[in-house]
Amino acid sequence: MTGRREIRLGAMERTSLPPLHARARDARRRRPVVGDAAAAGTADGLDLGAVPGRADALCTLLRGAVLDHWVREFAAAHPEGTVVELGPGLDARAGRIGDGTPANWVDVELPEVAELRRELLPGPAHLVSGSVLDEDWLEVARDLPGPYLLVSDQVLALLPEQGVQRIVFTAARMLPGATLATDVLSRAAAARLGARALRDLDVDWTCEDPRELEPWGMRLTDSCAAGDPPAAVAGRLPRATRALAAALRAVPALHGHRLARYEILPG
Repeated sequence: MTGRREIRLGAMERTSLPPLHARARDARRRRPVVGDAAAAGTADGLDLGAVPGRADALCTLLRGAVLDHWVREFAAAHPEGTVVELGPGLDARAGRIGDGTPANWVDVELPEVAELRRELLPGPAHLVSGSVLDEDWLEVARDLPGPYLLVSDQVLALLPEQGVQRIVFTAARMLPGATLATDVLSRAAAARLGARALRDLDVDWTCEDPRELEPWGMRLTDSCAAGDPPAAVAGRLPRATRALAAALRAVPALHGHRLARYEILPG
């Protein structure tokens, strides 16, 4: 891609580039799935590497649409609450939520990507540079009004299982009443993702049923496959996208990439 800026990132940090590619292409469509207008402008000057496959890009967009829906629900119920995005990459979710954006928003991102966010996506008010496995972001969030919504799109699934458990246990203690919205991978979904997109990363843990995580001190409140979004999301999708989403449901590995929303129980 001549004339475009090459982005040099580590293996984990590079996972933020294919989703940006998918959102940028989606934003240019007449009827987008996510409608992230900032993504097109952000991607224009960057060399993002290989274009993600059609199924992977659609899965990314559908996950984004579901998480956007859950954020909007949270914001409607708790306009003065706090959203914490764990590893948002170059996603401008806070901007595209629009007028319903909660009063407080925290993004937690690895230093290299955090620097890109400062340059390309200024805002929101709180950007914590560091690993989500550190407690710095929890200290920042604790000083903001609750309740809290923690959002993770393909981040927690790539971290060590014990580290994710520690995040949940610490959030239960420091952010009482928090909700966690995340994706989880079945063994088949993890194997597919590893073969196609994560060649330099290992998936440390998998989850065949989102209820498997309830013993960590959480209560499952919602769950769906990426290709089977809630009715409120599916109803807004273009007809062609709904047909493609139905095709995703027929692929076991893609069906095993699920979205789950949990109430984190007090520690």
